[in-house]
Amino acid sequence: MPKTGRNDPCPCGSGKKYKHCCLKKDRAAELAPAIAQRVALQAQKANQVALRKDYQEESSNAVVDLVHAGRLDEAEQAARELLVRYPEVHDGYDRLGMVYEARGQFREAADCYRKVIEFTRANPEDYDAGFVDSFLELIVKLEACATEEERAVNDDDRPG
Repeated sequence: MPKTGRNDPCPCGSGKKYKHCCLKKDRAAELAPAIAQRVALQAQKANQVALRKDYQEESSNAVVDLVHAGRLDEAEQAARELLVRYPEVHDGYDRLGMVYEARGQFREAADCYRKVIEFTRANPEDYDAGFVDSFLELIVKLEACATEEERAVNDDDRPG
């Protein structure tokens, strides 16, 4: 059966030209399966993103729990896994900084927090304005602790 032309009489029998009657409805019906498929794919992708985010948050929180439990080697390994599995978020650096801080490795912790700040500045649309400030304050505190610790070591090394 030949395709109805735009200016042909509408096959529905209305007496109108096809373009003024059923053309839009027929085109929508032709596109419906493709639109439905695209919507389904978008929903599937959104679901995968949500699941990935949930798993990432769960993994990140697990590192915090390990640090609080004093299981620092496991926490470090889990933090490094975060860096590999979720390079699109700052959590790996943040959690690794927590591990170093718990070990008293203040300069290393400060370096990790600097990487969080770099990451944040590279992705400003994902963070609140005060987020960087909290890490800057933490870095200042850690640098002071490291300096104090170095002074104490130097004082202990001096002959008495």
